[in-house]
Amino acid sequence: GLLIDRSLFERELLSPGSAHKGGGEGAGAAPYSFQAMHFGSFLHQLNLYAFQKVLGWVGAAVPDDARSSLHFRNPNFRCDHPDLLLRIKRLTRANRQRLVAGLEVRCRQPSCFQQ
Repeated sequence: GLLIDRSLFERELLSPGSAHKGGGEGAGAAPYSFQAMHFGSFLHQLNLYAFQKVLGWVGAAVPDDARSSLHFRNPNFRCDHPDLLLRIKRLTRANRQRLVAGLEVRCRQPSCFQQ
């Protein structure tokens, strides 16, 4: 899954150029890491790629650093199976129609992160 600390995420990845100010923890991070400039827009993109918010924690203990974090999952997003990343497709209206019709969903060429 994907565990996101919202305040850190907004500060380091969504605020243009803020990762370069102050030389702190995010120094050296790429500015404009995401096209989205608002956290809600980023969440919308996660939903379009079939990531689902995980409600609650399975098990007795919740890690302290995860209490203020949001947890999302996608069955094709697994660190032990990078080959599954190619199955993650943007669920646009046209792609949903293709899936319902039993057709293959086309997508862009794999990025350097997917290869």
